[in-house]
Amino acid sequence: MLDKPWVSHLDGACIRCINGQLEMHSHLFFSCRFSRQCLDYIQHHIRFPWPHRDWEDNVMWAATKWRGKHVINAAYRALLASLVYHIRKEHNRRRFQQEEQSYTIVGRTTIEEIRQRILSVELPFSISTIALVELLE
Repeated sequence: MLDKPWVSHLDGACIRCINGQLEMHSHLFFSCRFSRQCLDYIQHHIRFPWPHRDWEDNVMWAATKWRGKHVINAAYRALLASLVYHIRKEHNRRRFQQEEQSYTIVGRTTIEEIRQRILSVELPFSISTIALVELLE
């Protein structure tokens, strides 16, 4: 926050949490109650493995686990990127526009975005394609 003079009036506390946690990556992804609810929503609806460690360890885990061009790994990488994007977008909406969406809307939007992206790509019919479709249903 200190390197952004246009937000110097903000105290750096998470706008979603009442305990004054600082808005750091390690908090926003996925220690914050709201982002954890978004992640839990997605995990409830699809098989999305996530180790629930601190952010840096999670990123290293994902980079190791989901590397390569396999279609399932690419889907998981896209899902994580989309979730981070939508959580950040919701955070900014609440902070700067005083509007908010529920974690269910953020979770559904994330899943639907990835579903549409996958459906728009031509994949050869294979076990991987079947697994991918089952993953998102």
